[in-house]
Amino acid sequence: MRAAVLQGKTLTIRSVPDPSPAAGQLLVRPHYTGICGSDLSARKQMAALADTLPPEHLPAIIPGHEFSAEIVGMAPGTDTALRLGDRITGLPFTHTHEGPQTIGLSPGHGGGLAELTCIDAVRSFRIPDSVPSDLAALTEPLSVGLHAANLASRNRAPNVVIGCGPVGLSVILALTLAGRGPVLAADFSPERRAAAAALGADILIDPATESAFTHWDSLAFTPHMMSPLLDRDFRGLPPGANIFECTGVPGMIDQVIKGAPPHSHIIVAGVCPHEEKLTPLDGILRELTLEFSFAYRPEEFAAALALIEVHPDKAARLITRRQPLANIEAAFDSLTKNPSEIKILIEPGA
Repeated sequence: MRAAVLQGKTLTIRSVPDPSPAAGQLLVRPHYTGICGSDLSARKQMAALADTLPPEHLPAIIPGHEFSAEIVGMAPGTDTALRLGDRITGLPFTHTHEGPQTIGLSPGHGGGLAELTCIDAVRSFRIPDSVPSDLAALTEPLSVGLHAANLASRNRAPNVVIGCGPVGLSVILALTLAGRGPVLAADFSPERRAAAAALGADILIDPATESAFTHWDSLAFTPHMMSPLLDRDFRGLPPGANIFECTGVPGMIDQVIKGAPPHSHIIVAGVCPHEEKLTPLDGILRELTLEFSFAYRPEEFAAALALIEVHPDKAARLITRRQPLANIEAAFDSLTKNPSEIKILIEPGA
């Protein structure tokens, strides 16, 4: 089969052996596969690895962990209500004797940027007939945003979303559909800010010209004092803001901590593989809650798929282009360099 292979500093189309589904797995033919920030991060890490290892020791990965696909086979004895020909999407995680693995980010489990891949039947969801395959491929990134929004349980609002890539936009969509406004969205890209507005963001900020942390009046929010300065008769938990860090940019967590009003809840959802430095006292004095969001729960994945079925036009706002597998390297480059891009979908069979 044809597959995009990431190895060292190269991302190329190769002919590789067809995968064989392990016990409990489905063999599927991807229809559309999204390129994620995690894939871009993996590309950087693999390139750095090439400077430390000889070529023969470099791992090879077939990326792609957000996809829609058609079932073309399954391991013998697989217990599932799914049938050959069903369209599915699913949680790209599996268990092995080495522990949990991510399909499309592990050398041993090739992902959806290939003509064939495998996925656990128990983690697969049948795509409703009314949902087109390109939109169904957005289930995984929308689940990430939905999970981050659900973690923000300390305060209902206001909400500040830093970064309007796929994760940030998914957070905005989850918040607005739940009626949890107002939402302020900050991004350097006018195209991404426009997408945020289309998904319900109330205030749009260009960080190049103004701070996301100076609009509390516009958000109908008055920051409370630090705990020792509260009124003597104050009871309960002082309200703060929800701040979603969705960029993964070095130094951004520290910036958010320094800018957050007292008693705020900071949810880190952006891919952040590098070391970060911060001063704990900045958060201590204002009693900030710092929480890290990873992936999603199965029920949230199902909810995201249902969201796409009900709101297809809103989900489609995340897609900027659809490209054949042969254009994979150019698609990665465009997402890395072009701030107007949001989500590029690849058609492995095209």
